[in-house]
Amino acid sequence: KHREGTNANMLVLLVVALAGSALAYDMGPTFGKDYAGLDYNVTLWHSGPDRSANHYESSARECMSYCDKDPNCCAWTYCPPNTDSLGERCCLKDAVPNEQGPDQHWTGLAPRAVTDHSNQTLSSQCSGAPPYPGPAFVRPTIHNSPNCLHLGGWHDIAGALTYRGTHHVFQGCPASGGWHHAASTDLVHWEDRGIHVKKLAERHAGLESDDSPCSGFVTVDDDGIPCAGFRQCGSTKGVYGGQPWDVPLELRCATNDRLTNWTSPIWLYDVFFYRALPYDPVRPWVDFDGKWYSAMSTDGCNSTTRAVPCAAGGRLDLWRSDALRGSNANWEYVGPMFTTNRTTSPGRIAREFVTSGYFGGIPGDPTGGLTRVITQNLEGPSFWIGRQANGSSFVVDWDRHGSVGYLDYAGFTMARTLGSDPNQVAKKGRRVIIGWIPHSTPASQSLARDLSLSQDLLLLQQFVPELQMLRQGPPLSLSSADAKGGRVDARGSLQMEFVAEFSHPLHPSQPFGVYVLGDGTGSEEYRLEVSCASTNEPCTVIVYGHTNPGARYEGPLLTLDAGATATSTTRVHAYLDHSIVECIFNNRTAFATTNNNPSTAAHVHFGLYGVGTGGITATLSAWNLASANNNTTQPP
Repeated sequence: KHREGTNANMLVLLVVALAGSALAYDMGPTFGKDYAGLDYNVTLWHSGPDRSANHYESSARECMSYCDKDPNCCAWTYCPPNTDSLGERCCLKDAVPNEQGPDQHWTGLAPRAVTDHSNQTLSSQCSGAPPYPGPAFVRPTIHNSPNCLHLGGWHDIAGALTYRGTHHVFQGCPASGGWHHAASTDLVHWEDRGIHVKKLAERHAGLESDDSPCSGFVTVDDDGIPCAGFRQCGSTKGVYGGQPWDVPLELRCATNDRLTNWTSPIWLYDVFFYRALPYDPVRPWVDFDGKWYSAMSTDGCNSTTRAVPCAAGGRLDLWRSDALRGSNANWEYVGPMFTTNRTTSPGRIAREFVTSGYFGGIPGDPTGGLTRVITQNLEGPSFWIGRQANGSSFVVDWDRHGSVGYLDYAGFTMARTLGSDPNQVAKKGRRVIIGWIPHSTPASQSLARDLSLSQDLLLLQQFVPELQMLRQGPPLSLSSADAKGGRVDARGSLQMEFVAEFSHPLHPSQPFGVYVLGDGTGSEEYRLEVSCASTNEPCTVIVYGHTNPGARYEGPLLTLDAGATATSTTRVHAYLDHSIVECIFNNRTAFATTNNNPSTAAHVHFGLYGVGTGGITATLSAWNLASANNNTTQPP
């Protein structure tokens, strides 16, 4: 991030060309201009005549430094003595307003206001999007929550990629014109790199579209160059005189290693369907035959009833090519890859798949990396486990326990994977999944979860171990041996990690669990609970507010034994981040809940309940956590 020298005539308007190029923002310090408005801190200064050289430049630079040191400051203006009736002052701004002039002021931007050394794109923090709503004690400091996620619209994980040791997550921000880009080397601390895969005026083969890119993918081509792929979310005209929704799959490929500069559109292949739908693509992959494959989210009725509800359900349609792009690319339609209307919920899929994903080579796979997983999000964040040979249909063993399930039973949705090799299908390696939470606004990026397979081909998930770097000091340890009235209580903070181990009868007669966000009296708390109401039914996990239930989420207490429907041990791993709670039971039943707003900042009590009686014993280890994201300081 680079500040230009003093230049009263610097061009400061951001001009976006058809291909997406832009002029740089004026970083300053610049005399004769003013980023006017949006002041949140106006401090009167009193500079002596000895500082008057060059319009009080030395005092202007002190104002610049004052802004740089304030984590909330995006832009600044210094007004020298006798330039207006309000007196000498330093004005700090929490976003970047339009630069105006000529004026007798000094102005500039903080380095945090832009995303890279080109100074062409504003960071999410400084773009003018609203901060996380509510008082400071409900705002996340561990989950990454850039300001554009607090505006309306979809916030799918539009693409994800691990490239040269850096993890990149692109999350939809249509109200801000494109995909927000977050980058991390440790899956914990995320750098805001702004919005670069963004809205352009696109014209191609009759296509006319000025809309934002829809959810898509990020992959690496045959030459090792990262490319983002998607279809436009909307258009006024389709290709070749078709319907407005007949929009081709396109690429934009990165021109730098930071993935902040991208090419103009590169057209791959056309897609035609009987109705408008986003055709969310999975990430293309090279399979064992050396061919590229691409799959699009559709429904199963394009060649039958051509209507919704579609009894056949959702579908992935498959294409094949010798290369991703360039002169050797020859994309051709192969046929349906997978069609189903089945999930684990009572409802049936009766439309297109939504924000689909596809991955294989999963750690722990007893088949040597041949098992693959499809995900999508209509009727819940579903997954199917199966096999697929080169260019053939994806086959699920419907009779095998665990072959169909949910990634999460609450607000985690529209997720994508990254980790190790960009080929997340045919290459073995780490599989980390990150989603949008919740399916509304204000939104955040979920905590990263490692995926693996058990020897019984059960899909397992656990929070990435890198999160443990946030632990502060030794754990607070609780035991059911100290229970009074079935409870063990302690005091912590609003950002904590919990690991609880329970031993219990297969069907305990009373509910038990972990509570967080307690007020210390038992009147208000948020519960992560196991309940076994009937000896004839599997136990249930319930996540809810105890006295003000609000949203209540339920899911089965899944076991680590594919042949068992009940278990006598339960492990709970949870993260509390102010108003966000994410938890995983037995590495299988997961919940990501938000808007669990405590009424005061004093709701820092946690503990165990339903333990020490009825044959239920437990231990709990808890850590206070350091802050990681969103330019916030450690809360009380």
